[in-house]
Amino acid sequence: MNTVAEKIKNYNSGRLPELLAMKYKAMYEDRYRFYRAIPHMLYDDIPANSFLYNSPNVWLCGDLHLENLGSYKGDNRITYFGVNDFDECLLGPVLIDVTRLLTSIYVSSDNLKLSKADADNLCKAFTDRYFTTMADGYIRVLESETSRGVMKRFLEKVQSRKRIDFLKKRTVEKKGELKLITDYKHTLPIPQKEKDKVAQHIFKWAKGTGNPDFYKVKDVLFRIAGTSSLGLSRYAVLVKGRGGPDGYFLLDLKQTLASCLGKHVKVKQPAWKSEAERIVEVQKRTLSAPPALLASIDIGKKNFILKELQPSADRIDYIMFKGNTKKLKNILEDMATICAWSNLRSAGRDGSAIADDLIRFAKRRNQFEKTLMEYSKQTLDATIKYHKQYCEAYDKGYFKLPKKS
Repeated sequence: MNTVAEKIKNYNSGRLPELLAMKYKAMYEDRYRFYRAIPHMLYDDIPANSFLYNSPNVWLCGDLHLENLGSYKGDNRITYFGVNDFDECLLGPVLIDVTRLLTSIYVSSDNLKLSKADADNLCKAFTDRYFTTMADGYIRVLESETSRGVMKRFLEKVQSRKRIDFLKKRTVEKKGELKLITDYKHTLPIPQKEKDKVAQHIFKWAKGTGNPDFYKVKDVLFRIAGTSSLGLSRYAVLVKGRGGPDGYFLLDLKQTLASCLGKHVKVKQPAWKSEAERIVEVQKRTLSAPPALLASIDIGKKNFILKELQPSADRIDYIMFKGNTKKLKNILEDMATICAWSNLRSAGRDGSAIADDLIRFAKRRNQFEKTLMEYSKQTLDATIKYHKQYCEAYDKGYFKLPKKS
């Protein structure tokens, strides 16, 4: 059996050293970010005969936790709140997503100044709203006009942000041309050869779109974002857009891998042409509207997801509400509603359970809800244990990366 440290190092092999060092440091400093980075290990821990696998199949996020829900602008230019990271998505048992979200509440309880009773109550609030919404069987959309409280203020704030202001923060004029700013917080420099390669592949791909001139690349940098995906190839791309400096658009280009959940879920999956097609298609099936400019691109042997890098894309800062269980409860209930709608919206697609089966399952919640909460607490205990072992290895220099020659 590999040690925790060996499993983590093996899983992250081949990643870009400078970005991988950031990931390892973040995992060391914060238990929640550690939790975000190890879904592969926690899925390994699920027993083959687990009750989790005996739940209806839906189109899973595959990595549902508090910080994988946030705002985004859809392809209809309306701002929504929903799941915003689908790297691990696939068809699988619905309770896998639910238990990962519940565990994320428990893992974040220290940062949020929650007692054990508070965390239990918040998890109960999530499951109550999630299964009640699923049992109702109706699908709605959460927008600023239909939201409340913290969620309403959050959506009103993010949708008021202007693309041009966002562009000005991330760019600078050099020799009469707009360029991306290298700030070592959001971006890192990139070799010219790699920059040219990215631009050439986007140009080639754009020929098949209805507006290839929109995607004319003006600049490319490495992008720093996320936790689990840090170290994979990811780029911030500045394109011509509508023309003129004020019409430029920022794009996010992110490398894809196979879902780490795939080897554990024995459900037949569609024959996707690529991992990016999987991720694009699941978003289209589950979200109110897919993110703006969502597409897949191949660059060499690597597969990438392309979408607009937006000022309206953000996550709720839960730390603002630490200790305020009433506001946290309201946020979690909204999240539960959104997750249930996503499952219902994609019901019956390519092997996903039909809505009637999901409704019947939700009405049987009293048969498994207690076990679900207990399993989520066990996963918390495993996360704490793994983090301790990881930190011990980190302190001994096990994750120290060689310096550039």
